[in-house]
Amino acid sequence: MLRGMHYMCWYKGDWNYHPSMMAKRLQQVEDIETVHGNMLLWSCLGSGAIGIPYLEREAFEPISPRFRFYGYLNDSEFCRECEKRDITAYAVLWKAQLWEFPGERAEDGALAALNKLRGEGEPCFVGMSELSRNQYPALFRPVEEFFPERLSRSDGSRVSDFLEDFAARTLEGSKILSSWLMVPGHGHRCYTPCGNNPAYMEYMKKLLSIMIDAGAGGVLMDEYDVQFHALGNAGCFCPDCMFRFREFLRQNPSPETEGLDLDTFDYREFLLSKGFKDADLMANQLSARLEIPLFRQFTLFNLQRVEDDMRQVRDFVKAYSREKRGREIPVTANLYNCLPKSQGLRKYCDVICGEKGGIKLRQDAFYRFGYAYMSGKEGSFIEDPDDHILQILEDIDRRIDDAYMLFMLEPLSHGFNIAISYGGWLMNFKKDSFYPNLETEKQIGDWLAAHENLFQMNPAAQIAVVYDQRSALDVELFSGNYPDPSKEGGFRTFFDVTQELCNRHILYNVLYCSDDEPLTAERLAGYDTLLLPDVYLLPQAEKEAVRAFPGRKAAVGRVDRDFFDLRRPYTKFQELAGWLMLDNRLLWTDGNQDVGVALHRTPEGWNLHLLNYRLDNVTRRIQRIPSFQIRLGSPAAQAIVHSFPHGDAQAEADGCSLTVRNLDIVTVVEIKTDK
Repeated sequence: MLRGMHYMCWYKGDWNYHPSMMAKRLQQVEDIETVHGNMLLWSCLGSGAIGIPYLEREAFEPISPRFRFYGYLNDSEFCRECEKRDITAYAVLWKAQLWEFPGERAEDGALAALNKLRGEGEPCFVGMSELSRNQYPALFRPVEEFFPERLSRSDGSRVSDFLEDFAARTLEGSKILSSWLMVPGHGHRCYTPCGNNPAYMEYMKKLLSIMIDAGAGGVLMDEYDVQFHALGNAGCFCPDCMFRFREFLRQNPSPETEGLDLDTFDYREFLLSKGFKDADLMANQLSARLEIPLFRQFTLFNLQRVEDDMRQVRDFVKAYSREKRGREIPVTANLYNCLPKSQGLRKYCDVICGEKGGIKLRQDAFYRFGYAYMSGKEGSFIEDPDDHILQILEDIDRRIDDAYMLFMLEPLSHGFNIAISYGGWLMNFKKDSFYPNLETEKQIGDWLAAHENLFQMNPAAQIAVVYDQRSALDVELFSGNYPDPSKEGGFRTFFDVTQELCNRHILYNVLYCSDDEPLTAERLAGYDTLLLPDVYLLPQAEKEAVRAFPGRKAAVGRVDRDFFDLRRPYTKFQELAGWLMLDNRLLWTDGNQDVGVALHRTPEGWNLHLLNYRLDNVTRRIQRIPSFQIRLGSPAAQAIVHSFPHGDAQAEADGCSLTVRNLDIVTVVEIKTDK
């Protein structure tokens, strides 16, 4: 079983200082084995966002005898230790980070302090600007040794100061901060680069070559959508963006481009001449900025550039690792919360990784959606901290692990994977990092290793729920509230309806549909019922597949004009639920909404996963559920129970009736049926 780890190793009781992560120790590598980890995310070799000579030292600099005493390793040694153990350590390519750190310089040119100041030397800065201008020749190799041909921008001009020449520039010429990364009250700064600058892509490729030379097991690109971070902060209008946008308009003519000289057109000058300012282009001006001439095209241009960046990174990593190491190493990206704009990157990812935001006690609808999004590939997602995660950390400090165990095991029942946090960052909400109790995580890992056969995913359902990425993307890009289901007009119907289906134990599978994965008659085969929530941009061929579907079908939420005859109300969900259950033949339950249900086909019958959500908010313990009744669509010959953490749940099968008693946090029933 793939067991990802959110392996940043930040110190307990301190802030998370991107991008230079902790030097690893041998004990920490042994801990990976203890908890059965085998894929490390955000684990090493990330400091190229400070400067390429800094990354080289992180990878290869000798460790002093004092630190050898406690098993410290440089990052190339850490990668080798992981490889010995068949652990894939992913180096991280930070795409949205250009850093400047305060320091103190001693009289001999050495650093008396960096990041954490001591008042022992002359104040200075260390970062992208200084290292690209060779301001520390006694400490770092000159940048010309990494780029003997120098770097050039789209217009052929040479890059001299990496900070100034890589930084995104707004309409009015300001740099943009990647502010979510910075520690409160600290003197460092992190600037947003322009993802459309070809010199910056060449810089990132040099970082990738050092990572591969250092033995990285794989490469993870973080902040794949840096162009959209810039777009939310008035956009980047640097010369490279203007040059490439002009090319985009030539290749994608529209009525709005009629009369423009697309050989000389400069979008920045065009907007400034019409009196627009940065304030008009901020994300909080979404409705207004959509009326700005060519802004929709500018958005789609940046979307195209995001995907092409991922293609370039993937192609470079594959070619360079094949040349230097005789094999291709895996590539992935932080695809965040499976957002619609990330779908085009999945085909370039060997594993699917991201960040699960909005963590709550119960998330089964999202995990079912995530399983479909992963499209048969393995992967693992880290958690984004929020109030629920911070409460789990308080529980862990008190040696209460019930909510943590549910948080880790719930997604696995639905084919999703949340990484084990080992010093994971807390977004600087708290001066701390996320470590579980190692004994608890070992207990989980041991149980999963012994019961891996229970987690072979083949979800059973007669209802297909369509997720149309084209409709979702339209909401994300041009309504601005896709990630926030609390806002009116967001892509909320899909997630509201599917969570209600989960709450009521109505089995369904998500069909993730995009230009890469169209909805076809073959994908619909085997289902009796088809539900279309917020589906309004299907292409004609996919509409015909819906029309040809022989079973029952309904459209809810925002409905395509061609499907008005399929509309059903869902505001009173009971009516929709009753309609969906009319022909159900797989499973019925007693309706206890403290229980989550997943059903998977096996060669011998079924694996029935039951999740216990009865968390007492005072004691922070999950209370046992005495009894749960299930009626199966076919008789059970045998029911074998496995549960965690107590292992004492029971099940009784009598024909089509199944009673499960004393439900644990996770209870899995192997149901054998007569052939």
